[in-house]
Amino acid sequence: MSQRDYYKILGVTKDAKPGDIKKSYRERAKIFHPDANKGTKKSENQFKVLSEAYSVLSNTKKRKEYDRKRSQKSSYKRGPSKGWGSSESDRWGYGFGNQEPQGRPRQDGPFGQTAAEDPQPHDPNAPTRGFDLQFMADVDFVTVALGGTISYNYEKYAHCESCDGTGETGEKTCAECGGKRQIVKEVNLDVKIPPGVADQYVLRLQNEGGEGMNDGPPGDLFLKICTKPHPIFKRKKNDIYMEVQIPPELAENGGPLDVETLDTVKTIEVEESTLTGEELRIPKNGAAILWGKKRGDLIIKFAIVGSKI
Repeated sequence: MSQRDYYKILGVTKDAKPGDIKKSYRERAKIFHPDANKGTKKSENQFKVLSEAYSVLSNTKKRKEYDRKRSQKSSYKRGPSKGWGSSESDRWGYGFGNQEPQGRPRQDGPFGQTAAEDPQPHDPNAPTRGFDLQFMADVDFVTVALGGTISYNYEKYAHCESCDGTGETGEKTCAECGGKRQIVKEVNLDVKIPPGVADQYVLRLQNEGGEGMNDGPPGDLFLKICTKPHPIFKRKKNDIYMEVQIPPELAENGGPLDVETLDTVKTIEVEESTLTGEELRIPKNGAAILWGKKRGDLIIKFAIVGSKI
């Protein structure tokens, strides 16, 4: 969506009513319409921008989205007014960047100072919070549906043990960390997946991000759950769907049939004269609901295959 100021283009205020927007557009359209300006390229471009502004501000949904994005952009330009972790960029960490001294909020203005302050020199020995990290985790379909624990490997900045975080060994620069006082360390973490968590849900694991410096606290780890596809099951909200193929004899006469569910094997009863496409609902055999307190249903769709002998 364009970053133009549509309100200014249409000559209305941000709280203008739909009727005012329409009226202003019509007035300006008469002025900038190509027919009224001998079809010049400039008038065509002006009329195009005017029409673009009206198409957005006259549509309730588009206008709301436009206002939201403008508000976010304005907030970004001003900069966060709180300490670490107050903005969305802090939440995700953007890899290994954006480290700030612990307890020292980021400030507005050039070079980090407010308008009424002089620049403050950075203290390299000040406690500094570790980095927030964001990664994606591929999780088995059944584990996402019913909950469980996965083993997750990732890398983060950690305290250099060779120099005890000083960056030096004796009077020389530490060979292990190169004087940076931290090293990249591989971590293996057992992560609990809540029962019935939604695909793309983001888990926040406190204090599992990069380690802080000078006794600063560690950052957080954010894991986005990416559900692996299952060869049999499909999920819609908390219900699980599966297709079961049955021979014509069983479809015609009915009878018992063993089917695989998320966590067990169940014996179901196929009714007489079952047709392809018919469904059987088995309550409380779907994905977990409310973090494991309840479960959805399992819906079996029958497909008749083979020929009758």
